[in-house]
Amino acid sequence: MNTTVSSPDGTALLAAENSALIDNALDLMVVLDANGRFQRANAASRALLGYGPDELIGLHYNDIVHPDQHGLALALEASLRKVHPEQSNVAVRLRRKDGRVVLMSLSARWSDQHQRMFLTARDITEQQQARRALQRSEAALGGMLESIGDAFFAVDSAWRITYANRKAGEFVGVNAGTAIGRPLLEVAPDLEHSEALPRYVRAMETRQPDTFELYWAPHALWIEVRVYPNDDGISVYFHGISAKREAEQALRKSEQRFRNLFNQAGDSVMIVDGALRIVSVNDQACTRFGYARDEFLGRPVTEMNLGMPGGHAVLAGLRAGQPQLLRMDKLCRDGSTFPAEVQISRFDDEGEEFFLAVIRDLSDREHAERQLRESEQRFREVIEMTPAGYLVASPDGALRDVNPALCALSGYPREMLLALRLHELFVSFPLATLGEGGNGGDGPSVVQDMEAVLRHRNGFHIHVLFNGSIKRSEDGTPLSLTGLMTDITGRKAAESRLQQLATHDTLTGLPNRALLGERVQQMLDACAYGGAVAVMFLDLDRFKEVNDSFGHEMGDVLLCEVATRLRRVIRPTDIVARLGGDEFVVAGYCATGQAAAARIADKLLGVLTAPITVGGHDVIVGASIGISMFPQDAQTREMLFQTADTAMYRAKGAGRNRYRFFEPEMTVASQVRMALEVSLRPALARGEFELHYQPRIELAGMALVGMEALIRWNHPERGRVSPQQFIAIAEETGLIVDIGRWVLLEACTRTRRLMDEFGRPVAVSVNVSARQLAQPAFVDEVRTVLARTGLPPECLELELTESALIEDIEHTASMLRELKRLGISLAVDDFGTGFSSLAYLRRFPIDVLKLDRSFVLQQDQDVSTFDFIKAFVDMAHALNMAVVAEGVETGEVLDLLRAARCDQAQGYYLARPMTLSELRSVIEASGAPKAVTR
Repeated sequence: MNTTVSSPDGTALLAAENSALIDNALDLMVVLDANGRFQRANAASRALLGYGPDELIGLHYNDIVHPDQHGLALALEASLRKVHPEQSNVAVRLRRKDGRVVLMSLSARWSDQHQRMFLTARDITEQQQARRALQRSEAALGGMLESIGDAFFAVDSAWRITYANRKAGEFVGVNAGTAIGRPLLEVAPDLEHSEALPRYVRAMETRQPDTFELYWAPHALWIEVRVYPNDDGISVYFHGISAKREAEQALRKSEQRFRNLFNQAGDSVMIVDGALRIVSVNDQACTRFGYARDEFLGRPVTEMNLGMPGGHAVLAGLRAGQPQLLRMDKLCRDGSTFPAEVQISRFDDEGEEFFLAVIRDLSDREHAERQLRESEQRFREVIEMTPAGYLVASPDGALRDVNPALCALSGYPREMLLALRLHELFVSFPLATLGEGGNGGDGPSVVQDMEAVLRHRNGFHIHVLFNGSIKRSEDGTPLSLTGLMTDITGRKAAESRLQQLATHDTLTGLPNRALLGERVQQMLDACAYGGAVAVMFLDLDRFKEVNDSFGHEMGDVLLCEVATRLRRVIRPTDIVARLGGDEFVVAGYCATGQAAAARIADKLLGVLTAPITVGGHDVIVGASIGISMFPQDAQTREMLFQTADTAMYRAKGAGRNRYRFFEPEMTVASQVRMALEVSLRPALARGEFELHYQPRIELAGMALVGMEALIRWNHPERGRVSPQQFIAIAEETGLIVDIGRWVLLEACTRTRRLMDEFGRPVAVSVNVSARQLAQPAFVDEVRTVLARTGLPPECLELELTESALIEDIEHTASMLRELKRLGISLAVDDFGTGFSSLAYLRRFPIDVLKLDRSFVLQQDQDVSTFDFIKAFVDMAHALNMAVVAEGVETGEVLDLLRAARCDQAQGYYLARPMTLSELRSVIEASGAPKAVTR
């Protein structure tokens, strides 16, 4: 259209057309001056705002703008003037003349040239309301899709996600909001290899819905999927069904288990419908009745004798909810019958009435019941015949049943026993009342080997051994006691005797070591602070001599007398015990310490030094006592015994018949002795021993006639150890046997060489211990040594102690006679220091008596030394024995011995013990020795 205007009329026409266009426009068009006031408005103002165009002239734009948006209007004006002179689609709420608020979309332009604002506005109230309604609808739909139990997503035909709820996003591990618009396989790549994707594609292509189940491996669960095609894609709902599948599987297993239980039940089971026809049976019913399952089904129950033919009362009870228990004989297909117990109950299944019959074969039960009755009869017979007492008691202890053996044991007839209670029958019985003895529900159910004391009708007591069982209820309450008991009175007496034997010495009746240890420990535990306990070890000094001289029977008499005397002098609170042999121990409290212990020891020595008549002879044994004090000497029982024993040996070594208190130095001596014992064991193998020789002189011509071989120990650390230090140790440990064997061989070997060297006879005297003499092969050892060394038998003399001679008199006499037959000489060493007796000298083939140095040096006011020695020598000569005096240390003693006609002597005055080389010099200087004489 040509809009060019060239004439005034054309210009007027154009202006009129423009004005008409503005006035007829449906949108509001206004012009505002620089102050924001209306200068002009088109006719649309009346329809949109309710104001006529003239009514708006002069009003400020904020007069019609909603008060909440005055600031927005002012900001818009400022922006038009200074920033953007043109702005479009600005939503502003305006108030109509009638007060209603409308939402207008404004477009405005500011003209600097005209200093005017030109605005157009369109009512968008309904449009906004529609949009909000749509938003509300979409929100409601979204809320519904979020709230449903399924995960949901939708894709368009291009397989882009158009919607997904939160559950769908969580399922694939993404935010549902961020998935919108993205390709499906990008959001859920695991779908590419899933069997779900082909089903989605098929639904998209065929436009047919689909429902299926699949296993989603990434989550290891089963899901159910529903696919619905729409105009531009598909919608998918899915949810997990693993629990459902597990429940279904469990249901199938449960049904299978029920079927298995039904068929495997030990009883016959039948299900009968309301018309009393069999609808189901288990395998046991088929087996027991002899019918196949098909033969059962549909068969009237009356033919199976279930107890309901014409049983209207039974049916009425079942239909009233009362299960029925019937007992009858059942008929099998082969015509046989069996006793049965039938349990019948009614149930409904989807409105239909059914009856369940469980038929239990009682054949085995009746057989078992019959056996039980027979067993009970046999049991009653056994109980009646058993020698053990039998009883049954109620919880309050009342006797309910007894047997003849209990009547005989207690002396009561059956009727009287059944009138008694347990506490009346028993003097001591822990279960006299089951509620007390059994501790209610926590007590024992079985009682084994429980000792009790039964009161006989005549009043005396009988010890019994009780075995029984307590029957209890489910909550443990005692119901009854059943038990058997045997008489152990004799055994208890024997046990008492054994206890006496276990804790007391059988000979003296004194406590033994075990009871002593227990009593002493009690003393130590009860000892008050500041108090003291004394332990005294007592060893008889001369018991061995008495025992060997008068025999073991008299030795036992002596020990019993010693025990009696010790009992007599100790206090009631003290204890005296025998450890064995001739060793006794006394222990007691000593309030004043060592002073009180010394008074006790003096009393003990006093009664033991008094003569004791043994075998018609008065003997004095004496004792050596070692005393240890608690707590100063030792803190424990064992150390008290050890220290007292140490002190006792010190007392014995100090001269016997005395006591000694323990001193710490004694422990040192014991330790030294132990060290010597340890060193002594390998000494022989190490070649640490050597022999020295002390010459023996014939007093008549003062000529050398022989020598005594004396052992010496060259200790690698201690140097020369005296025989007095180690010989006793060797005796106690038994090492003396090997050492003595070496001494004999060495002495004979060296003597034979001296004889060969000087061409003359030389005699040697060798000491023999009691242990050597006790060896059965000792004579053979001597014979072997003589043959091996070539020493003439007459050149060997064996010296024996008195104790060795009387160790075993019969054995010793036999041994000495065998030695004499070898041709050697026998001497008794230290004669007179032991329990000397002329009787045994006459029994032994002794050649020489060696007079101990104590007799040579003794001083006695009543008998002179010379007279004693002269008498001794004369006695020996009368017995055809020679006398050798030991320990000659002065010329006066030598003259005395020669005057008394003593045969030979040795001692430091004549010659000290010397080495073999020194002995050679002595022999060479002395000239030819005299011939060996017997």
